Amino acid sequence: MNTIAIDLDDTLNDFTATLQQAEFVRDGTPPMSEEVFQDYLAKLRGGWDGGGELLSTEYTFFRYRIHHQCYARARARPDGVSFLQRLRRNGWRIVICTRRDLRRAQDGTRAWLEANGIPFDHLFMAGNKIAFCELWGIRHLIDDDRFAIDHGEAHGVSVYYPSAEPALLRPAPAARGFRNFDEIVPWIQG
Repeated sequence: MNTIAIDLDDTLNDFTATLQQAEFVRDGTPPMSEEVFQDYLAKLRGGWDGGGELLSTEYTFFRYRIHHQCYARARARPDGVSFLQRLRRNGWRIVICTRRDLRRAQDGTRAWLEANGIPFDHLFMAGNKIAFCELWGIRHLIDDDRFAIDHGEAHGVSVYYPSAEPALLRPAPAARGFRNFDEIVPWIQG
């Protein structure tokens, strides 16, 4: 069976644009002043991770809550939805492979996928998607992660990534940038 893995955030949706543009309201959980809320929001929008994944702080809890709002608000790419629906009609197995913490975000993620008409067979959390694809025997990965783009070819995984200028950003023969998901169709058929 043909199988493809696909990332969610900034690949199948507009997560970063949502984070940058959405209005977030301080709801008192956790309790913090408006000044601290705005400071944390600016840091989050600037890409600060809070000092590490293993630290549990007021900021990391704040980041978790804002990210969950972005997961629900992010808009699916219509061309991505139709691409996956087309693959489903043609018998492909679809694996959603994300860095999201699915221990906390699985229900919301599944609800978002269903609400947007996105077919899938499996939903997994993976930090190293190339290792995941290699172990599962998945030859095709759609992902915007730089590590996946740079290292997929060495592990037998062809990586396709969203890009405004695909020809300029192609780092390796097996990694290809695309503007529209339909561009991927001939690449995965060969």
